[in-house]
This record gives sequence, structure tokens and C-alpha cells, in this order.
Amino acid sequence: MLMKKATTDVLYFETGRDNPVTLRVQAGEEFEVQTQLNRGPWLENHQDGQALKAKLYDYQDPTPSMFSNGWSLPWYLPQSLPTGNPSSGCVYIEGAKPENVMHIHLDQITLDPLGFTNFKGNSGAAPGWFGPTSLGLQNRIVEIREGLILWSDKLSLPVRPMIGTIGAAPARERIAHSWAGYWGGNMDVQEITSGATLILGVNVAGGLLHIGDVHAIQGDGEICSAGGVEASGLVRMNVELSARPKTFFWPRLINDTHIGVIAMARPLEDAFRYAIEGLVLWLEEDYHFSRGEAFLLLGQVLEARCTAIVNPTFTYIAKIAKEFLPS
Repeated sequence: MLMKKATTDVLYFETGRDNPVTLRVQAGEEFEVQTQLNRGPWLENHQDGQALKAKLYDYQDPTPSMFSNGWSLPWYLPQSLPTGNPSSGCVYIEGAKPENVMHIHLDQITLDPLGFTNFKGNSGAAPGWFGPTSLGLQNRIVEIREGLILWSDKLSLPVRPMIGTIGAAPARERIAHSWAGYWGGNMDVQEITSGATLILGVNVAGGLLHIGDVHAIQGDGEICSAGGVEASGLVRMNVELSARPKTFFWPRLINDTHIGVIAMARPLEDAFRYAIEGLVLWLEEDYHFSRGEAFLLLGQVLEARCTAIVNPTFTYIAKIAKEFLPS
């Protein structure tokens, strides 16, 4: 029997409860998602570039994002439509209800052979208030082969595949894939990778998972705005359901060595605070620490960092090694 698969035939650029379902799976059933590479400079010389431009921009002649003198349009004006980070369909998990959380077990991520990164002259990490920064516009198209990113003739980088955007449809809002929040979305966290379990709340019947924006590698902060190295690939996963914990709000992550909470907000320090709060509450509810004891322990062994500072909401992950938890 063939494994069920979400393809790039239907792409969504917003997560919403009214997106038509493109794949239905049972809880615990393994399935695959083929993701779509983000739009970028790779389209110019691609043999299917024009058709892909029409698909990724939703029209043949997208509004240019740069003036003739090289200045960028302000962030609050539409650069082109739709937004980036296309998700491959909308996956319905049978039996998922708002009183549940989804345990999304990520198995293998197989990367396609093309990737790119670019810096458009300004980002949240290097803002150009009245035009591009002195760095100028930068981009690089790379080959991905045999576990390596061929960065240059002299340098190869190890692949570290991750899923940048994965979210469950919110109960009311319809949200562009540039954003992240309690529903997940464009979190850009390196730990969302093979072998990890991401826990998201169910907000509508079926959960309605949206998955895309695979990266071959990404440094903390995602300072270029495009990746790390943007890529596409085939993701294998399955989803199990459980009762929603009383203190659950932000996405949670479990891997072989750590548990962690992912929070998104502006300003950056609020994302940090929310992630710590979520981790303290998790330690209290599931590991039977008092809140004060949990906070003091995290004061000694907390691992936390900003993984994305260029999105509309900043992402912070706060985690603790399992060796410090009761067996």
C-alpha cells in the first residue's frame, strides 16, 4: 500500500480554517509531505521558472520589490502577492479536536538538490532605514549533494535539515506564513528536525496542519531573512493525539536530549519570557516541580536562544536537558 503524500499541487500562503483539506490521515498513520522551495533568485535560470513564478507569485509579473535606485519598498507595503513560505496543502488528522494536542513525530527529511540564500539589502538583523545597508544585495544558489551544501569551490557546509514553517489552523484568524505564534507557523527553529516531536495545540477539527519552508541549514537569528539555505524536500511524519495539558499554550518540543518551549512575540524579550514561563509550567505540571523550584533550576541549566529575529514575530526557544529531569 502506497504511503499517503501531500504534494505541491496545492500550495497555501496563509494558514486558515477555511483552506480546503488536501490530505486526510489517521492519528498515528505515517505520511509524507513534499515541500515547495521558496521563491528566489533560483527561478531566473530554472527551466520551469516562468511557470513556477506564476505559481509562487500568483501572477506572471510580480510587483518589483526594489526601486530603480536599489532602495527597498517599506516593509508595510506589499512587495508582491502572495507571501512566501508556501505550505504543501492542508492535512486533516482524523479525530483531532480542540481539547487535544498533536504530537508531530518528525522522521526523515530528504532534501532536494537545489538551495539558495539571499539578503535583499536589509532585514530585522541589519535594517536599512533609508535604503539598503552597506552590505548591499547578496544571494547564492547552491547544490546540495551527499549530505553537503556546496557553498563555494573551497567550502562545503554539512546539511542540517529543518522545517521552518509548520502550524495548525487557528480557531478564528487567517494568518500569512511569514508570521508565527501560538498556532506554530513560521517559527524557524533548528530543533524542528528529524527525530524530534513537535507538540501543537488543536484549534479546529482535524488540526489542519500546514507544512513548508524547509531549510538545508540555518544559523541563529536567520539574519539574511531567506534561510539559512532555503530548500525543498520530502518530510516523513506521523501525528498522535493526546489530551491538552492544562498549562499548554505555546508549542513544545521533545528530542533525545531536551524538552523545550517555543514562543514568538515582539519585543524580543517578551518571546524569551513567554518561553521561560511555558517551560516552568511544563515542569510543574508533568515533572512535579514547584514553580519556584523549576525557576531556580532553570537559572542554572537553562539553554535559550533567539532562532529568528527577522520575522514579524521573533522566535525564542527555551529548553532543559533531560538529564536534569526526574526519571
